[in-house]
Amino acid sequence: GEITTKRKLGSDYPIRLSVTSVKDNDGENQHYVLVATDITEHRQAIERINYLAHFDVLTDLPNRVAMQGRVAQLLTLAKEKSHPVAVLFVDLDRFKAINDSLGHHAGDAVLKGVAARLKSCMRAADVVSRLGGDEFVVLLPTTDEHGAKHVAQKIRDELSAPYLVDNHHLTVTPSIGISVYPEDGDDADTLIRNADSALYHAKRAGGDTFEFFDPEMNAMAAERLMLKSKLRRAYERNELLLQYQ
Repeated sequence: GEITTKRKLGSDYPIRLSVTSVKDNDGENQHYVLVATDITEHRQAIERINYLAHFDVLTDLPNRVAMQGRVAQLLTLAKEKSHPVAVLFVDLDRFKAINDSLGHHAGDAVLKGVAARLKSCMRAADVVSRLGGDEFVVLLPTTDEHGAKHVAQKIRDELSAPYLVDNHHLTVTPSIGISVYPEDGDDADTLIRNADSALYHAKRAGGDTFEFFDPEMNAMAAERLMLKSKLRRAYERNELLLQYQ
């Protein structure tokens, strides 16, 4: 088995220990042979793999996998206690311009700053995660629509302040989509998808704002998807006629 022991200088370290009994001619235990193997590097490698599987390397925030698991846990508890849960989908407006003009190192510095500011806005029970790129998700247990609005405004104020990167004062603003359990869904996928729909409308409104999910948003999204699909098929079949006036 594996146990923890101490080095001569007093620090703890893990070992894999095997114990074998040595018997005499009468079958009685004469003595024991212990073989200990230092597995510090093995344990560190496992911890690193687990970290990479559940955390974003750049920001140290939980990643998509960890976030989805956390949403499921919060919803289970919320259903037992009849508590609301708010999901905020946060996206940075015109973030691509920073990468294109100053390089990805500048964009990474801004993302680290955004992650730190998001965490500073939250309570101990809240969860901030990075899905990838400039997309973040904030989970607010025991938070209704009123509380989510307050947090969204706080996030806007915090993230909109300039970031000092390579002697440049860079400014980005957030667009935020909000969904609330149980009104906007009772499972993780639905809540995140609906928050994403609300984010899309916040973007269309010009950014630097937040929108709550409305069921009509899904109907509009389905209509856009259907129209896009029909236009693509019409183009492939040469069914479009171009006219000049």
